[in-house]
Amino acid sequence: MPTIRIDEEVYAWLQAQARPFEDTPNTVLRRIASLVVPSIQRASVQNQVPAQTSVAGRTVKTPQSTFREPILMVLKKYGGKADRMKVLKELENIMNEKLTDFDRSDISSGTIRWQKSAEWEVRAMREQGILKQVHEEPRGVWALTDKG
Repeated sequence: MPTIRIDEEVYAWLQAQARPFEDTPNTVLRRIASLVVPSIQRASVQNQVPAQTSVAGRTVKTPQSTFREPILMVLKKYGGKADRMKVLKELENIMNEKLTDFDRSDISSGTIRWQKSAEWEVRAMREQGILKQVHEEPRGVWALTDKG
């Protein structure tokens, strides 16, 4: 692989774009450039970032990015758009073995932690143009764009 050199300001910007404990500089740049991760590299990245990790003996949440492919799979199953609750119900079944007890716990708003992680991933997908914006579909509907 080629080596590149960047200055401190660019490096700081790259760090600000990264998802803690999930990203490498390459995955950040691929996400921002909307480049698809090759399947060989995807498998390598998935092996590097386990869905369930432990810090000081306590289980932490499944990385937000883990929800992306299952969300896309469910939306494609329903022709490109579906009700938020329908997608979340299917996600729970699809990701059942990946979700930790910590993921299944409630957060202060009363929402289940893994559902909020999925919703944050939906937000990221909207920002990247993969899903339609909130004002483009009826309330509570997640829909793919042409890019998605």
